[in-house]
Amino acid sequence: MNDDGEAERDDGEREDFELREDKAAGVVAPQWLHDLRRSSHRQGFYRALGNHALVFADRGGDTLVVSFDNLSSARDDVVDRDPWGYGFVAKHGWSQLGVMAFTPDWFRDPTLFEAMQQLAQQGFFQRFRNVTLTGTSMGGYGACAFASLVPGCRVLALSPQSTLRKDLVPWEKRFSSGRKADWSGPFADAAAEISGAAQVWLVHDPLVENDHLHVRRFAGPNVHLLRMRHAGHKTALVLRRAGQLSQVSRDVIEGTMSEARFYATYRENRRSRWFAGAVAERAAWRGRLDLVGRTVRFLRDGGQGFAAHEIRKQYLGGSGHDPLRGADGPDNPAP
Repeated sequence: MNDDGEAERDDGEREDFELREDKAAGVVAPQWLHDLRRSSHRQGFYRALGNHALVFADRGGDTLVVSFDNLSSARDDVVDRDPWGYGFVAKHGWSQLGVMAFTPDWFRDPTLFEAMQQLAQQGFFQRFRNVTLTGTSMGGYGACAFASLVPGCRVLALSPQSTLRKDLVPWEKRFSSGRKADWSGPFADAAAEISGAAQVWLVHDPLVENDHLHVRRFAGPNVHLLRMRHAGHKTALVLRRAGQLSQVSRDVIEGTMSEARFYATYRENRRSRWFAGAVAERAAWRGRLDLVGRTVRFLRDGGQGFAAHEIRKQYLGGSGHDPLRGADGPDNPAP
């Protein structure tokens, strides 16, 4: 574990919204560069900003997705990586501005501020009728923090932080690298930057206390809280593993998202082994071996014996707890 704790290690996902296909044989460049050179869409730019970069892929149309890297991306020291969500956005033919991070500084860089402000002043975002800013954890902060540059935009932020400014969130002790950044200057409080957005969708697990406290700082009629109990800080990862991140993202980008629609999607996740694993992990952390046992039984009854065995071995191996017996009884509802 590094000095930033569990949440910093597992802030989302290294992989794309959807698993990336292998790059074409012999191609060593990042996919975005390959696309700008050889795809049917060869308009865009790469702007190097030192600790950050802007990658724009112009695919025509009136939809733009502005993505912000997460911590896993920022720590992934490879030359051929793409902006967060690149494969998903390209698949749908939408244009994308990827805000790439090469250091875990929560986008607190005056050079980046100036570059983003220049794009707004030059009318870059106004070229598109639909603009969505998105990211997870550190990227979720970025999506909300820069929303003020794009009035009328939509925001999809997964497990976002509102700020790491110590006077605003003195209870936040995670993310030591981010807390050491310079939080003076513009865009320091993402909760103060979202009032001009048309819709702000904040996906979080209310059982993660600090994530819940951050989300509570966002207010306004445009703010919609989407609660993912038992997902932990890994909301993006849980949705992707369940095959649901693409659908949730499409719903926000295309303007069809609603709270009812989200919860209908997430309820489908309750029978997945990923959801059950998340429930078991949190239950074990709380010392609730009875709930771990119920989860094992639920998976067995649903025909997922292998997943049940793995969870039992991991959390109940030496406890002597039998998930098929005990005080809970066989008629208890699934977790």
